[in-house]
Amino acid sequence: MADRERFKQDEPATRARAFQAAVYARITSVDPVPTGGPVCLFAVGLPAILERLKVLERATSSVVYNLAPRCPFDPQRREREPNLRTRARGLQGHMITAPMQHLSLVGAVHPDTWVAPKVPATGIVVDERIGLFPGPPTPDGQPTAWLCRDSDLVMAFCQLWWETQQQAVPIREVPGVLPLTERQLEVAALLSRGAKDATIARRLRVSARTVTSDVGRLLDAFGVATRWEGGLVIGRACPPTLDG
Repeated sequence: MADRERFKQDEPATRARAFQAAVYARITSVDPVPTGGPVCLFAVGLPAILERLKVLERATSSVVYNLAPRCPFDPQRREREPNLRTRARGLQGHMITAPMQHLSLVGAVHPDTWVAPKVPATGIVVDERIGLFPGPPTPDGQPTAWLCRDSDLVMAFCQLWWETQQQAVPIREVPGVLPLTERQLEVAALLSRGAKDATIARRLRVSARTVTSDVGRLLDAFGVATRWEGGLVIGRACPPTLDG
């Protein structure tokens, strides 16, 4: 019985590995120059990928399926425009991510997020017709993202999303996730760049006491007691590659 249960738990992970292998095989079978074919290069480098997500949002008519095992916090807030447009247009679906120490940042930026114990794959599918999947990194280690219109791969990803959702809960229901204000997100963004309290107060036109209060709120949201620990959490939440 235990072996059977373990096999069931491994099934999504096994299918996710097979899915990723199939995506890589499809990518390596085409010319990397964007041509509008079934698989084509979307962007290279995390900043460029995030910046171009608005293109995918504009191409969406009804539903988005998003799996992100780890969701970074972008200090430049490049997600803001596509997120606002997605909500204004009433698009269905949501991102599913895994537990992490900066979930409160994720919840403030992406309030429709759900959280699952494990997220087996990475990618986005819109309208069950177009996928955006990670491909092999470049020789210098930069991530790549590829548009995919291969219906078999798109539906395989959707199946993984549906299965993952069965184990997920809305991010606001996760213990320890605290609501954060837009200003507190700006404080987190400035802290990620090494700004001191006086600089933050000047940039945001608030008092030093307000900055101290906002930093305290962030520490509570991260579940840590000291600024040093909070700095580690923000450092992990904001990869250096996002500065580009």
